[in-house]
Amino acid sequence: MCKKTLEAMKKIYYLLFWIACSAYADDNRGIRFNEGKWEQILTEARTQHKLIFVDIYTTWCAPCKVMDKNIFTNPEVGEKFNASFINYKIDAEKGEGNMLAKKYMVSGYPTYLFINPEGELVYRSIGSMSARKFISEAEKALQAGLDYKPTAALENDFKAGRREAGFLYEFLKRKKLNGEQNALILDEYLKAIPESAHKTEKVLMIISENIGLIDSKAFEILTKSLDRFMNMTPEQQKFVLDGISKAKRNTFRKAIETQDKVLFEQLISAVRQTSYSEAGFEAEERQFRLDFAKLTRDAGNFRIIASKEGAKLMEKTNEQLREESQQKTERFIQGAKAKGIKENTMQYLSALEDIKTSAEKLTSFHLNEYAWGYFQLIENKDELETALKWSERSIELFKSPVNLDTYANLLSKLGRRKEAIKAEKEAIKMAKKQGIETKELNLALKEMKQKRV
Repeated sequence: MCKKTLEAMKKIYYLLFWIACSAYADDNRGIRFNEGKWEQILTEARTQHKLIFVDIYTTWCAPCKVMDKNIFTNPEVGEKFNASFINYKIDAEKGEGNMLAKKYMVSGYPTYLFINPEGELVYRSIGSMSARKFISEAEKALQAGLDYKPTAALENDFKAGRREAGFLYEFLKRKKLNGEQNALILDEYLKAIPESAHKTEKVLMIISENIGLIDSKAFEILTKSLDRFMNMTPEQQKFVLDGISKAKRNTFRKAIETQDKVLFEQLISAVRQTSYSEAGFEAEERQFRLDFAKLTRDAGNFRIIASKEGAKLMEKTNEQLREESQQKTERFIQGAKAKGIKENTMQYLSALEDIKTSAEKLTSFHLNEYAWGYFQLIENKDELETALKWSERSIELFKSPVNLDTYANLLSKLGRRKEAIKAEKEAIKMAKKQGIETKELNLALKEMKQKRV
């Protein structure tokens, strides 16, 4: 082999080596995710004595894509997570991802789970965030892993009669972490603390996270708190309102599950007790009664409410709605100014943009809701034609995949198959553009195509 050929080969080998090293370096700029089955990941965690970081995402989730592109590739994030965790990512809607999402009660995306080698959840976080915040969440997860006591041990202690306030508080926090609520443990906790503590942010928070039904000590504490609402901190106010809202929703679900009209009327009484005004009570009562009729398939009561409210909304002109939106916009600007909120922040600008058409959007939402209820419950053709007009007006005010789907289904039920298919295709196209899941829409389209006129 001549000298020139040897030198050329050396250069080629060096170039290939440099390319390989560069590729390896690129792969290590961010988080290195392990591949394999979930049991293999657990085994690796046991071998390395590390927590598992699990990114649970969906293909249609926009914040998931932002995190994947901008945060998971960050060198500092990669350094922290690669050193501290066994990293794993999985689609919540495919294979084992669906199982994990159900097991760990994932309800939003992206969700980040930090799981110990025994498969127990020790920390949970959710949503897109900055690299600094993400690293901070990792630190919290590591500390939670060090402090972790198995849930089974906490359950056994409670069954054995342990009732100290500190233990019960930690047990309630664990229930929250696992996506569970436990009104029984909350009742025991409220017995274990002095009444003066009921006013504290800590107690109001734990109540809001674990409250059960409206006929509870926890709900009584929250309703009494309304008397001093204006003297509370913003966080206290938030916990009180969240807790009251959750108790009402829990009671509503129980009334639906048991078809209990007496419990439902007790809920309406609680709505009146906690409403800030007569108009607020009427609006909330109307919504609960409408939903109760729809979910119990009480077509008669649904028709009474929807026909009356639908007719009112159809009378509103574009000019009236614009004026309502303008008034809300002015109130928002004045309120933000009074609170010292800066006008150039993303939150301010985003909220302002939504409020500018808030009356139109709200009217569109309610008309669509009434129209969908008619599709589900009503068979009379003339009434369905009325619902179709509500749907058309809903789309005119604010077009979305949801109200296009309602319109398509009403058309299909009225036998206008070609128009229905066209509208459903438009709904699917818009949903894809907005990054919204289209599985249900595609099923509806398939049924419309198969339907015989």
